[in-house]
Amino acid sequence: MNTIKQLYKIRFLIFFSAFFITGCESWTDIDTDPDSITAGPSITEEIMLIGVEAEWVAMANEKFETWYGYPTWLSWFAIEGSNAIVNVDPGFGNEVWNSYSYSLKHAVELYDFAEENGNTHYQGIAGVIAAHHWFYIADVYDQAPLEQAMTGLENQQPELATQDELYAHANALLDEAIDLFQNTDGGELLPGTDDYMLNGDIDSWTRFAYSLKARQAMRRIYAPGIDQDTQITQILSYLENGMTSNDDNVMWRHLEDLANANPLYNYMTRAYSGGRGLTPGNFLIDMMNDFEDPRRPIMFTNAEADPDGYMGHYAGSAVQAGNRPSHYRFEYLSMSYPDHIMLYSESKFLEAEAYAFRGEWDLAEAAMKEGSRADMEYMEVPDAEITSYNAQASLDMPTNHEDAQQLIIQQKYLSNIFRTGETYFDYVRTGYPEFDFEYMIQNANANNTFARRFPYPLNEIERNPNVTAVGQPDWFNEGTTWDNKN
Repeated sequence: MNTIKQLYKIRFLIFFSAFFITGCESWTDIDTDPDSITAGPSITEEIMLIGVEAEWVAMANEKFETWYGYPTWLSWFAIEGSNAIVNVDPGFGNEVWNSYSYSLKHAVELYDFAEENGNTHYQGIAGVIAAHHWFYIADVYDQAPLEQAMTGLENQQPELATQDELYAHANALLDEAIDLFQNTDGGELLPGTDDYMLNGDIDSWTRFAYSLKARQAMRRIYAPGIDQDTQITQILSYLENGMTSNDDNVMWRHLEDLANANPLYNYMTRAYSGGRGLTPGNFLIDMMNDFEDPRRPIMFTNAEADPDGYMGHYAGSAVQAGNRPSHYRFEYLSMSYPDHIMLYSESKFLEAEAYAFRGEWDLAEAAMKEGSRADMEYMEVPDAEITSYNAQASLDMPTNHEDAQQLIIQQKYLSNIFRTGETYFDYVRTGYPEFDFEYMIQNANANNTFARRFPYPLNEIERNPNVTAVGQPDWFNEGTTWDNKN
């Protein structure tokens, strides 16, 4: 294990050293593009990949920032004795837009470089990473540029593509990646330990690509012009080829001896709770208590006022002596806690929701419970406790779609705490879980919802007439095209 850790440290050093060396060469060689990570002879696909993956997970999970991100809205976190910030200004989400210049651009450069060299497995992995970026951009901006935006000074006013066009581009990349994974030998250079996410397992990358297609197809289930029966058939077809176990979980594993590498652990150590770690919200803990969730003792300390129980916090309020709430355990949100992109459990919840759309209640219930089981097994909950949890009557599947969808999304929510941003998108898409913001957050500025999309960066509004023509959206009240549930 220590050897593996040292290997990844060395790869980080090689990656950043390669950037430095290339940059130094560019001072004397006018033919070297200083903006390109493929511009020096020391750069190869295996050097590029780990850097591309590092940027990808950082961008994907940036909104887990506890001061100004999703966690307060989702009741994952409730700040003690200080105003909870839930406002959104035009700077919110800029890291996603900025991916045109960083993480997305570098993924596309890796794709182009691997394609040129005939290293098709690297090309496919880069295509999957780029597709994830394009979906994210489409989901939060609705209309945004395609690759025109990555040409730098050549085009500072790129045209905007529609959400449908962005989705089509991303899906085409996934389809191509699946074909490259299944029908080529990979080329002369094959990914292995340099692939920090899936260790060069091309079958796992293939299954992730299919599950990602299912996630995004479900995102559009209420979009205008979508035939829901056809869409559900597609989703179930993708899932048949998708992730099959927790071994397929796509995540970045942090190392215990890299002290500042894990942002979430850093939030734990500056949580304004007297060194006790992050404090969970009352809405979250209430729901876990209602379901007698066996993940609680793994995740949380007991409450001061209830030494055998768990209590969340009303975000922003002061903590009273003798009545301290629960806190996340440092053993759980530890220095090595991973950054996640997608987990197998999500595939099962997508399957459950798909069957609920069809009115196949038994299949929906079975898939939902498999999703909960997958997350609990990932957390090493004892099997007897998982079985007992899934046997409770409150998890019997309702036989009407709306109540079934609510139950499935609730269970998905409980399996996604500090995992991925899907809880945010599920709430915008379905209205579930039914967050009670006045109950959750002191001085909440929006009692019915939170931002349903991201605002455009102000500099884009000012300098790109194509963005100006679309205009700055009313982001608390108007979502993107797929935000269309009646």
